[in-house]
Amino acid sequence: MSIINRVKESDLPNKIGFIAPIISLSCIGLAILLSPGFTWIGNALSDLGHYTRTDLGPYQLYAAVIFNVGLTLTGLLMLYFTLYLLRRITEPAMKIALSIFVISCIFLTAIGIFSENFSPTHYIVSVGFFLTFPFAMWALGLGWLRFPKKRLFAVISLLLPFVSLYMWSQPWDGVAIPEIVTALSAIIWIWIIDWLHVSGSLSEFDKKS
Repeated sequence: MSIINRVKESDLPNKIGFIAPIISLSCIGLAILLSPGFTWIGNALSDLGHYTRTDLGPYQLYAAVIFNVGLTLTGLLMLYFTLYLLRRITEPAMKIALSIFVISCIFLTAIGIFSENFSPTHYIVSVGFFLTFPFAMWALGLGWLRFPKKRLFAVISLLLPFVSLYMWSQPWDGVAIPEIVTALSAIIWIWIIDWLHVSGSLSEFDKKS
């Protein structure tokens, strides 16, 4: 069975797990198109969500609404998906990882609600988001090293956050590039988990299998 057909036949929460990140990426892309003054080198992604800035272009209010709604919706949908998995999975390391990722989803939702206009709340929830999900990866990676068939993904989970750490260590004028790289690493990671579940590779951990 092809990947597309497998996803089509999966439960609704699994479908949401695949689709939700695409919503946020699409909204970010559209907000960038509406913000000609935005640069990857000089800005933060959250600048796109500022309702009253005037330096990014004449459509900043529209860009901000699209950006913030996209993040809020994605955060809520991913929270729904993660809680669904958390209820089904019995393996301790994965339950810990998913519990941490629940917190990440809450922070992501809060980023969309508390835009840059709401400082310092926006800064706090942004830092919370970018700090929490690497620990979800590490928790899963450490716990799954004992499973030979899942050891490759365990190693990926352990190493992936260090790509983000390297990006954040570079002297950027803005932080949009490390932000998007970090976000993409989280998306790839949760997509792999979703696929493992859909494909039946987590059947031994699934109480409903």
